[in-house]
Amino acid sequence: MVNWITPGILASALLLLSPLAMAQQSSARIEPQVKQSQVIPARLDTENFAIALRGGALAIEDFGNSGLAVLQLSYHINEDFYVSAEYALAKAGLTSYERLSGAAPLLTDDERQWHYYGAELGYVLLPGQVYLGSDYAVNNGWSLFAGAGNVDFAGDKVFAVKFGSQFRLYLTDWLALDLVVADYVFETTILAESKTSHNLSVALGLAVYF
Repeated sequence: MVNWITPGILASALLLLSPLAMAQQSSARIEPQVKQSQVIPARLDTENFAIALRGGALAIEDFGNSGLAVLQLSYHINEDFYVSAEYALAKAGLTSYERLSGAAPLLTDDERQWHYYGAELGYVLLPGQVYLGSDYAVNNGWSLFAGAGNVDFAGDKVFAVKFGSQFRLYLTDWLALDLVVADYVFETTILAESKTSHNLSVALGLAVYF
């Protein structure tokens, strides 16, 4: 009886221990040996003020495309919100009527100067990072903004609203690259009838934090 029980106990013990041994061997085989890379994010400066200078193009409704220069001073209230004061300058071209008819110009050279000055509030909707290779990352942010100001054009000064979006890529802790798309909207009576004028712009430039 003892001789029969002992082999049975040994066989049962082997059956119980064999799955544990196989599991240990299995886990030892599939354990990954991956060396994690250290990503170094760009650190932003602690200053809240930024001054930006941009150049681009402005489509002045009825007057064609024009070069655009923008100077902007911003204050970052916190990580999400910022306020800005802006001055923009462009020069209108000829209307299609002037080009086709050959008639006398509707505006003088001084009246074709387009000026905007105003303020806006922005909200950083999508902050993030752009990875340059496997070891370095730079911060970026995509924001929406809206504001208001005045447009001086064609001898008139009119109230204007402005809205658009901005993508900012932080090259260093104090220098950023800006891409801004905006629409300047105001009422105009230049062509004898009152209408809402949409003036789309795109501008690229640099912002310095201080």
